[in-house]
Order: sequence, then structure tokens, then C-alpha cells
Amino acid sequence: MKTFRTVLVTELRLATRNVDMIVFGIIFPVIVLLVTGWVSDPEDMNANFAGIVCFGICAAGLMMLPLTIADYRHRKVLKRFRVTPTSPATLLGSSALAACGFVAVSAVATYLVARFVFDVTISGGPGRFVIAFLFVQAAIFGVGTLVGGVASNAKVANALAAGLYFPMILLSGVAVPFEVFPRPVQLAAQILPATQGVALLKGVVLGEPWTGMLIPAAILAVLGAVTYTVAVLRFRWE
Repeated sequence: MKTFRTVLVTELRLATRNVDMIVFGIIFPVIVLLVTGWVSDPEDMNANFAGIVCFGICAAGLMMLPLTIADYRHRKVLKRFRVTPTSPATLLGSSALAACGFVAVSAVATYLVARFVFDVTISGGPGRFVIAFLFVQAAIFGVGTLVGGVASNAKVANALAAGLYFPMILLSGVAVPFEVFPRPVQLAAQILPATQGVALLKGVVLGEPWTGMLIPAAILAVLGAVTYTVAVLRFRWE
């Protein structure tokens, strides 16, 4: 446990030096929220908030986490950990927790602005929202773990991460309200994990019953189970 805490503190220090994550994972979602709030009707902001709060999840889960894993593999850090008494899982777990810290800061910052600037309310209750949020985060992090775990090198990981991140940000209702897209685009975007995540969070924010959110929840659960399983079985240590 002491070793894990030491590695975690190191990972957190390194994470705070990641200017890209601070900008795109924390500051940018708040800016998107402010712009969306200024051009949207007040009654639409609850639904818009549900999407924008996923920004931090996508930034950390699809960019920060897989690129960190790929970078450690490229620099032979994982290989060195394998020949020490400390398990590589310690390093990977610390990296995941550091990414979770970014997500938490992003979510809190986004919510505070939404609540006090645009009077956004979570009709389903904060408890249900936190549960749904962590569920979505786990599924998206599964995708990032898979990318970082199987990518042959840092360049491949970067290409795969960007190929997943930008479509989800642009088409899943994260940066742009999902309802503005034509019907064919909405149907095509259903294959994106973030689309299901936004749908789940939107249902909680708007106070819909759990029964109405079973489909996106089931899709995310299957996605998480598959991605984590494949990531463990096919993980490249070097």
C-alpha cells in the first residue's frame, strides 16, 4: 500500500504538468458550457449539461489514459516494472486514478458553472447522477485501456485515441447538442460509446425512470466487460 501511494503521488504530480489535459479536460468544457448556455434556451440547458459533463470523461479516458500507457511502454517503463518487486498493475492503477482525478475536477467545475450560472438542476437526484456518471466513466475508460493496452507503439495509440476521441466529442452530444444533427447522423452515432453515455446521463438529469435507460446502460455494461477483458488478455508489456 505504501508503494502504491508513492507511485500515485508521482502520477498525480506528472498529471498536473499535463497542460493539454488541464486545457481540454477542465477549462474547455466550462467554455463550451458557457457558449452553449448563451445560445440555448434555459429549458434546454439541463439536457445540454448532461452531454458537456462527459467532456472530461472522454478527454481522460480516450486521450490521457491510453497515451500514458503507450508512452510508458515506449520508454520501457512497464518492462522495468516487471523485473521489480512492484507489479506493473501498481503503475497502471495509479495512472487510472490520476485520470479519474482529472475527471472529477472537470465534472465538479462544469456542474458548479451550470448550477450557479444557468440554474441547472438534476431532477433524478445527485446520488443517481453520481452512480450513472461513474458507470459511464468506467465504460469509456475501458475503451481507453484497450487502446493503450494493445497499441503497438505510441504513434498507433495516438492515432487510435484521436480517431475515437474527436468523433465522440463532435457527434455524441458532448460538444454539440445531439438533437441538432440530422436523423441519419444520429442513427450512425449510436455506435459510439459516448452517445450511450450521454443518453444515460441525460435520462438521470431529466428525471426519467431507470427502466427508460436500460438500453444505454446495458450497452455500456457489455462494452466495459468486453474492453477490459480484451485489454487484460492482449496487453502488451513491451
